[in-house]
Amino acid sequence: MRGFSMFWLIGGAAIVGELALYSSIGGLDGLATQMKHASWVGLRFFDLIFPFFIFASGATIPYSILRMKQKGVSNFKIAFKALRRALVLSFIGVMYNEWTSHDFANPRLCSVLAQIGVSYFICVIIYLVSPRSNRLLSSAIGIMLLIAGLQMLMPGSSLSEEIYPGNNINSLIDSALVPGRLLSGTFDPEGPLNWISASALCLFGAWTSGQLAPTQERNLRFRRKVIPPFVIGVTLILVGLIADSHYSIIKALWTSSFCAVAGGISILFYLILYGIADVKNIKKPFYLFKVIGSNSLLAYLATRLFGYAQFTNALGSYAAKSFSVETNLLAIIFTALATFSLLYFLYRRKIFIKV
Repeated sequence: MRGFSMFWLIGGAAIVGELALYSSIGGLDGLATQMKHASWVGLRFFDLIFPFFIFASGATIPYSILRMKQKGVSNFKIAFKALRRALVLSFIGVMYNEWTSHDFANPRLCSVLAQIGVSYFICVIIYLVSPRSNRLLSSAIGIMLLIAGLQMLMPGSSLSEEIYPGNNINSLIDSALVPGRLLSGTFDPEGPLNWISASALCLFGAWTSGQLAPTQERNLRFRRKVIPPFVIGVTLILVGLIADSHYSIIKALWTSSFCAVAGGISILFYLILYGIADVKNIKKPFYLFKVIGSNSLLAYLATRLFGYAQFTNALGSYAAKSFSVETNLLAIIFTALATFSLLYFLYRRKIFIKV
């Protein structure tokens, strides 16, 4: 699932968007729109990519903690490792933000990587305190209710009013507490409150994988296993869509209505992948995603870290002119192929860069 998310980030979305935009087939403009974030209110396919990744990170927690406990690792060391991971990812995120601008005097401290690290850390702590499935689910719902309360009870906003960039609790917290530069001026879409919101998606991932994992106490058939996650997934989607009429789905703020819909879709998508890959043992179609997901951190950093996009973009532009093609498609494809080639090289040599 992480590989699926990274596929769209390293070029998949841009390729599909360009093909849809310049295709001679009518009615594909909407597909191109889905490959970009909603400007504010609303939900598009591309808005789900990051939640998918957060969910997938959470889904690994039960297995990761189980392996460490089997080796005799204490809860304190497990928690410390998750905290260290969050701090390292936050640092890398700052370096990524300022890699080209070098604006370290006024850096952007919030980042995608920080949100991944902190939400994972919160989920690990909750899981260590109580790994029981009902506690994980109730914790996720509790976090969503907390965020909803904060965002809706903010002075100037209510159930009868829209949430705007300047009248939300995220903006207040980011402006008051976060030093440095904020991406959106008054707030940052990867700000501290969004880290907490994202931990609900991480918990949904941990809960779902725990429901499907074989145990001595619950060695159930696939159909019986998927019923609880399926019901919860559908319920979350319905709740989020109903709430949207008064509490907007806004990815930039990770509103609880957005988390509900994204969490529900993530659960259902995970069930589909589990049924195909694990139950039916059909894994060959997912090889591309497996290669990408094996080094997901490097996949995210590669173009900015190694700077080859400038070369591949120039090569693509030259090829486009040679074939009289008025699109950036070739440049995007060349960059994506360069990234995948790097990832494939490392995968074949079993070199996996993790934090």
